[in-house]
Amino acid sequence: SGITPDERFCGCLLNVMTQTPKEELDKLIGCIERANPKLGVVVKLLVAEETGNGLFKQEANELFSLIGTDVQKAYCNCLIDLCVNLNLLERACELLDLGLTLDIYRGIQSKSPTQWSLHLKSLSLGAALTALHVWINDLSKALEIGEELPSVLGINTGHGKHKYSDKGLASVLESHLKDLSAPFHEAPDKVGWFLTTDIAAKSWLKSRSSAELVTA
Repeated sequence: SGITPDERFCGCLLNVMTQTPKEELDKLIGCIERANPKLGVVVKLLVAEETGNGLFKQEANELFSLIGTDVQKAYCNCLIDLCVNLNLLERACELLDLGLTLDIYRGIQSKSPTQWSLHLKSLSLGAALTALHVWINDLSKALEIGEELPSVLGINTGHGKHKYSDKGLASVLESHLKDLSAPFHEAPDKVGWFLTTDIAAKSWLKSRSSAELVTA
């Protein structure tokens, strides 16, 4: 009868998928379908890039209700990484939103009167980049409706090396922020933090929105 695949084994398969070239994914999807049919459905929908009908989110929601809470975050991280690898940012945002709704992720954003922060410590690289994208959009919306930004905006990547990547989240995030021309700089006295001021953030967000109007 062989071994019965458990949730951790399926998690390992998912992890392998995040490191597999797109053209070879089908082989792994076959394995996943045999090991966990519901996960197979979710991965197939994800890769098929079917959008607009809400089916993907519904199936993903059902999947999370069927698996143990101890593996939910690992599954969600991997599925988001897969979306990011395939350039499916909208789908990655759907999964992050679902993860927040189901309490798989907690405390990603925090606000105090003096500082708004984004906490990326427990996220995989793909999930962290997705959370950053959502946060930047949220900051833009806050400006649009005339909300005052606090004097400091911060991104916390956690300490030192990142267990999901040899490159470490801090270094990947730093180069991504440079690509975005975002005015965040590594804090000399706070390990893993990138900070900016409200003034720098405002002018950057305004230049982003005017650039988007030009390209739209």
